Amino acid sequence: DAAILANCPDPQVRRHWVQRILDHDGHGDDAGGIEAWLALAEAVGLSREEVTDQRHVLPGVRFAVDAYVRFARTASWQEAACSSLTELFAPHIHQSRLDSWPQHYPWIDPTGYDYFRKRLKEARRDVEHGLRITLHHYTTWEAQQRMLEILQFKLDVLWSMLDAMTMAYELDRPPYHTVTCERVWHKGISI
Repeated sequence: DAAILANCPDPQVRRHWVQRILDHDGHGDDAGGIEAWLALAEAVGLSREEVTDQRHVLPGVRFAVDAYVRFARTASWQEAACSSLTELFAPHIHQSRLDSWPQHYPWIDPTGYDYFRKRLKEARRDVEHGLRITLHHYTTWEAQQRMLEILQFKLDVLWSMLDAMTMAYELDRPPYHTVTCERVWHKGISI
């Protein structure tokens, strides 16, 4: 979000987009989404330390996230904003989690679900704003094709993350199965 803001010359868009950062970092009496995410992590049995030090981040997930952050930094602000439209169905997904997860995971402290409750309203607002920007800027057939390419890229990022998690957690295959069976993660390397 900060990369999109840094690339955007339109103060009106920036005033609206900055709300996403405030939602995550918190402001006033609102501790923010990052704090709510950490509370969810604690509710499922993880410690804050093991979440914040990123020891469980799989290499494939890190690579996908870094690719998306790089895209947000280097793409035009309109392209980066368009990529947010992968959240079009987020409110429905969050509501589905709130409706079904307590019965499937009764051991999770119910306050842990506050992250999803909070994101219901925020995601609706964010999607409406991203959609307005996209519809305003992608008005030709060629531009709309570019928009679809951007959305496909973002979906590829998300699928790459899911693939890495599926390999590690469902198929019980380490991220580098031909190299080692030991838990290995790489920290602090910037390329």
